[in-house]
Amino acid sequence: MSAIPIKIVRHQPREVVDAVLLTDLLPGVLIETEKEWGPIRREAGRRLHRQGRFQDLPEHFAWDWGMKSQKLQFLAYMCFGIEYAQKMQGLLMVKVAGNYARLDPDKGKELVYVDYLEAAPWNVVPLVDEPGFRGIGPMLMKTAVELSYDEGFHGRVGLHSLPQAEEFYRDTCGMQGCGQDPNYQNLPYYEMTRDIAQRFTSKSKGDGK
Repeated sequence: MSAIPIKIVRHQPREVVDAVLLTDLLPGVLIETEKEWGPIRREAGRRLHRQGRFQDLPEHFAWDWGMKSQKLQFLAYMCFGIEYAQKMQGLLMVKVAGNYARLDPDKGKELVYVDYLEAAPWNVVPLVDEPGFRGIGPMLMKTAVELSYDEGFHGRVGLHSLPQAEEFYRDTCGMQGCGQDPNYQNLPYYEMTRDIAQRFTSKSKGDGK
């Protein structure tokens, strides 16, 4: 595991602070992170349910990074985290082998597949009224794109999105939707081509890395 200095934006008071991007996370880090995130995520879900805000209930309510950590026994999987003040602010798990682009001009060529991406629950509206930090999701996506460049995949990234996250991947990240995937829980599949990746990383410069 290595630590790369980055900058992240605190919401209130609004300021840029020093943080680190942790690479090649070990399973134990994910297990400990879930011990902190899980109760907060679940309590926020119960609160929203009591308030009748059913449309805001998080679709990733039952995620468990401790369970997901088991995938790290396979060489194709890697996990990254953004840490500030010894607290994990976001996690990203990717797969770097066995997934291929569906869009031209690189259809059939390898890409980085984003398996899971989550900001800490205190950084997510509506789980909280005001997030602790902004831009964690885009920064993690930028990490996936830069890994794609490092792997020689020219920025290509693919993923299956939960419906609540489609707006983020489509509008914030500029990814192209490929429709529902009947082979993957009928979830919508999104892809970032080399051209989209170039626009995204150019637009996101200055976000902290």
